Amino acid sequence: MLYGYTLFRLYLEKIIIKSITKTPYCALPRSLGTLVGLLALLGLWVITPSVRAQASNTNANNAVPARSASLATAQAINNVITQNPFAGGSGAFRFRLGQQLPPAGSGLAAGESSNWSLWATPVVTTFRNTINPYTSNGTVALALAGAEYNFDDVMIAGVSVAGDSTSSHTNYNGGTYKSTGVTVSPYWVYQINNQWMTDWSAGFGSSQPSTSSGTYGNGNTNANRFFASAGLSNRSEWGRWFITPRANFTYYRDYLAGYTSSNNTVNNPLTSYLYQTKVGATVAYDQPGFSPFLTLYQIFNSQTYSVAGQAPSVYPSTYQAITGVNVSKGLFYGTVAYQMEKGGSQFRIYGGVRF
Repeated sequence: MLYGYTLFRLYLEKIIIKSITKTPYCALPRSLGTLVGLLALLGLWVITPSVRAQASNTNANNAVPARSASLATAQAINNVITQNPFAGGSGAFRFRLGQQLPPAGSGLAAGESSNWSLWATPVVTTFRNTINPYTSNGTVALALAGAEYNFDDVMIAGVSVAGDSTSSHTNYNGGTYKSTGVTVSPYWVYQINNQWMTDWSAGFGSSQPSTSSGTYGNGNTNANRFFASAGLSNRSEWGRWFITPRANFTYYRDYLAGYTSSNNTVNNPLTSYLYQTKVGATVAYDQPGFSPFLTLYQIFNSQTYSVAGQAPSVYPSTYQAITGVNVSKGLFYGTVAYQMEKGGSQFRIYGGVRF
């Protein structure tokens, strides 16, 4: 573009000089009009680059906080809802309408109450990404509620609705990323026998992000997300000790629409794809109303973007350690947990009531 601009300017200069040197005196007024027009055209071409919209890869950077809401929702479904019927110490206790808590090790549920169950759970997740150039930190708050049906203490099918609110600082540009959204997640759990369980879930959601930056201005856009997850768990008991090995695969797709920010910066649309495999185990000590636990995972990540040339914002392989405690009292339950992994950390609070 610079080469073409230079040639064009030289061409205009040649025309101007030729017009001045070869124009008779009597035709000078008319020639001056032509000259003014040519000078105006040249000036417009010169100043156009300064007023032309600048381009930014802001959406590539915003993919990290955008994906944080997807991760928080998927992990809440996997860690609290679908693992809970089988792996004690997951942060929630499952029982049917009008039914008291089942004794430990009694399976999905017990008794003769209704097969329908309702639940509600708030979740608070903090995140910090230290991978350049996508450094950011913030909080994702979720409000989850759902309904499920128990098929003869062997299978559970349900659906959850999660409202999410993300507030983060995008350190790479000294700005912020904020959004609110909704995700609907159907899930399915099947207890193969007393030791093995498989779970499947998916999520479909959208959000309305707003961004601010001293460099790229302020803007509003829209986003949508999808995730699908499959897991296999085993459970062994030694007195009050429980060991739950688990393998899980989750696919994430987060799309950010293109938009033009307040200072005329063009932000191109971007889709982030993440394929995540987790293998590990949970060790828990079960006491009535109190259960500390420790979870260790090895995570294998593969990430791509719809736009070529973007650096990944996740490590290809990393550990994940989660430590915390589950508490319960009657119909109420809760979990406080801290999660650590390479390049990031999370603090999670689960709480709720089943009725």
